[in-house]
Amino acid sequence: MRILIFLVFCPFLSNCQTPTPSSIQIIPQPLSVKSQTGSFALSADTRVYYPEGLNDWQMVAQSWITLVQSGTGFTLVSQGVKEKLTKPRTNSIYILPDETLTQDEGYVLDIKPAAIIVRAKTAAGAFYAIQTLRQLFPAEINNKPLPAKTKSKGAALPAGLKWSAPGCLIQDAPRFPYRGLHLDVGRHFFPVEFIKNYIDLLAFHKLNTFHWHLTEDQGWRIEIKKYPKLQTIAACRKETIVGHNSDRPVKYDGKKYCGFYTQEEVKEVVEYARQRFVTVIPEIEMPGHALAALSAYPELGCTKGPYEAATKWGVFEDVFCPTEETFQFLDDVLGEVCALFPSTYFHIGGDECPKKSWEQSEFCQQLMKKEGLKDEHELQSYFIRRAEAMLAKRGKKLIGWDEILEGGLAPTATVMSWRGIEGGIAAAKAGHDAIMTPTDFCYYDYYQGDPSSEPLAIGGMVTLEKAYSYEPVPTELSAEEAKHILGAQANVWTEYMKDGEQVEYMVYPRACAIAEITWSAKEKKNWKDFSKRIKTHFTRLDALGVNYAKTFFDVKASFLKGKVSLSALDSGMKIHYTTNGKDPSHKSKMYAAPISITENTEIKAAVFQGEKQMGNIRTVEYLVHKASGKAYKMAKTPEKYNGGDQYGLTNGITGITKTWGGWVGLVNNDIDPVIDFGTATAFNKVTTHYMYNQASWIYPPRGIEVYGSNDGKKFDLLSKQDIDAEKKQGFAIETVKLETKKAKYRYLKFVAKTFGVIPAGAPGAGNGAWLFVDEIIVE
Repeated sequence: MRILIFLVFCPFLSNCQTPTPSSIQIIPQPLSVKSQTGSFALSADTRVYYPEGLNDWQMVAQSWITLVQSGTGFTLVSQGVKEKLTKPRTNSIYILPDETLTQDEGYVLDIKPAAIIVRAKTAAGAFYAIQTLRQLFPAEINNKPLPAKTKSKGAALPAGLKWSAPGCLIQDAPRFPYRGLHLDVGRHFFPVEFIKNYIDLLAFHKLNTFHWHLTEDQGWRIEIKKYPKLQTIAACRKETIVGHNSDRPVKYDGKKYCGFYTQEEVKEVVEYARQRFVTVIPEIEMPGHALAALSAYPELGCTKGPYEAATKWGVFEDVFCPTEETFQFLDDVLGEVCALFPSTYFHIGGDECPKKSWEQSEFCQQLMKKEGLKDEHELQSYFIRRAEAMLAKRGKKLIGWDEILEGGLAPTATVMSWRGIEGGIAAAKAGHDAIMTPTDFCYYDYYQGDPSSEPLAIGGMVTLEKAYSYEPVPTELSAEEAKHILGAQANVWTEYMKDGEQVEYMVYPRACAIAEITWSAKEKKNWKDFSKRIKTHFTRLDALGVNYAKTFFDVKASFLKGKVSLSALDSGMKIHYTTNGKDPSHKSKMYAAPISITENTEIKAAVFQGEKQMGNIRTVEYLVHKASGKAYKMAKTPEKYNGGDQYGLTNGITGITKTWGGWVGLVNNDIDPVIDFGTATAFNKVTTHYMYNQASWIYPPRGIEVYGSNDGKKFDLLSKQDIDAEKKQGFAIETVKLETKKAKYRYLKFVAKTFGVIPAGAPGAGNGAWLFVDEIIVE
C-alpha cells in the first residue's frame, strides 16, 4: 500500500528527489524560487500547448520546440487550446496567458512531474519563462542542431544526467523596462548571421534592447536609397590602423575595408529580433562622428572638404555643418531609417562633437546670431532639437549620449549617461528619462583581465566583478526622480574587435552581469552567489558555442609588508605558482600562504582544477625597495585609480598604460602620500614616473617634492623638481629621480603638484586635470 501511494504521487522513481533552491542556478536571478517534489522528464512524446489563435504565443511555443529538437533530437508536437486549463495532461508543457499578473514581462513557471505550466500576462513574459526553463534542463539542451541520424533516439547526455528539470515554482519579473546591449558596427563590420546570434544570446539573458550603432567616422553601415554614395564611398575606408591608437609610429594595414547592410537585411534582423522580443534601436550619429558621411557628401561639412573616412580611432574635428542642406539630408536619412525600425526610440548620438569647425565657420557664427545662441554648445542643442522634430513627426522619441545636455536639453529627449552617472542624475532631476551606461562599469571594450595575457583592447579595466557591482539608480535621486531611470545598457565599441569571436570574448560573461543588474531585484544581487551560478552558466555558454573569456578564473595578487598574497574568485580551486620565470603547471608549488620576497621577483600563477588550467597565467614583476609594501596616508584617497591596491604607490608594481593599472590618479588634487617606514630608515634617492595625455585630460604635475620627518608632523624638504607642464604635449611617460643626500627618517612625504584646471581650447577645458603617478621607488 505504501508503494502504491508513492507511485501515485511520483510515477517515475528517479524523479522523486526534492531539490533545494540553492541547486537551481539561474541567471539572471528570479524574484522567487521554491522547491517542489520530483522533476519533469522531457521525452519525444511531450506535448506543448499554447492558446489557439494567438500568434505570438504560438511563436513562443515554437521557439521551445525548435530548441528541444536542436539540443535533444526530440521532435515535439504542439497544439492550440481554447478551453481554460482545469487539469493538465500528463507529460505536457502549457504556455498560457494570465491577466491576473501585473507586470507585462513577468511570469510564473510551475514545474511538477506530470506537467510544466507557464503563465504570463504577455507573450514576452512567456518567452522569458522559456529562457528560465532552458536553464533548468541540462546545459546540453542548448547544443547546436544534431545530425539527422540521432534524432529518433534523442541526444546522448553525460552519465547520470537525464533530460529532466527539477520541480519548482518560480515567480519572476524584471526590475527595469530597459535592459540593453549595444554593438558598434562602424569601426568593424559584422555579418547578418553574427548579428542574429548576438540577438539570440541577448534574448537568452532576458535583455530586451539591441542598440545598433550604424554610423561612424570609419564607416557608414546602412543602405540609404536616396544617397547611393553612402554605400559606394562612405561604407569604405582605404585602410585601418594596426596596433593601438596610441602606438608611435602609427602603422596601417594598407587594405581597403568595406561593408554595409542592405535595407532588406535590416528588415530581416529587425524581424528576427521581434520574434525574440528584442527591440532594435538604430543609431545614426550626428553632428559628430560624421567623417564617413562627409567623405561621400562633402557639401555637408563646413569646409566642404575634401574628406575621407577615418583610418584610425578617435575623435575628429570635421562634423556636420548645421545648414539647411545638411538638415534636408538628415531628414531624408531618418525617414528611410525610421521606416525600417518599429522601435519607439531612435538614437542620434550627439557625443564627442568638437566645435572647432563651427567656431571657424562664418555661416555658423551668423546662424548663432540669428537664432540667439550664445555659444557652440547651444548651437549643438539647436542641431539636436532639429533632429528631435524630424523624429517626432515620424512618431519617434530621441535618445542621445549625455553631451546632449550641454547647451540645453531637447524637450522630449532621453539621455544615455556614459561619461559617469552625472548625466543621468541631471536628466532625471530635470524630469527627463535616462538610461545608465557609465564607462567604469558598462564599457565592455575595456580590459577584463591582466592586459599581459589578454587580447589588445582600448584600455581601462572592467572585470566581471566590477561590472556586476554596478547599481543603476544613483543615491542622489529621490524616489520620484528615480522613476526616470529606465534601466541600463552595456556598450561594445569595436575598435579592437575585428571579428565575431572577439566580440563574444569581450562581451561574455560580462553581459551576464548587465542582465542580472537590469532584471533582478536589487535585494537579490549578491556577488558571492552570482559567482557560484556563473560557473554553472559557463556550461550553457559552452553548449551554445560562445567564445567567452575565462578571466573569472584568473589570479589576483597584492603586496604588503614584504609578502605577496594570491587569491582566486573560486576558493574551491587551487593556485599554483613559480618564481623562476617558468609558466606554472599543476605540478608547480601550490599556494597556501603569503609569499615572502626580499628581492625583485617575478611571480607567475594560475588557477587549476586538477590538472586543468582554468584561467590565464598571471605574471607580476615586483620591485623590492625600502618603501615597497609600506602603508601610507593621503589627504585625498583615490577611488577610481588607486594603483590596483590599497597602497598602490608602494605595491612594487609600475604603471601599465593599457589599463591605467598600477597608476594612482586624482583630479585637480595633489598626490601626497606620507609613507611610514616603521623605524628611521636611510635613503638616498626617490624615483617615480608620471604620465600625460592631454586628449584624455591627463596633465603633468607642476612639480614633485620629497620631505622627511621623524614624528610625522614636522617635515624637512629634502629635494624638489619643478616641471614646465605647459610645454609637455602629446602622450608620454616620464621619469623623475630626486636625490635625498643620505637622508634618514621614519616618514617620507612625497608630493606631486596638480596641474590644476585644463586651459581653454584643450579637450575638457574648464575641468580639473587628471594627475597620474606610479610606484614611489625609495633606494
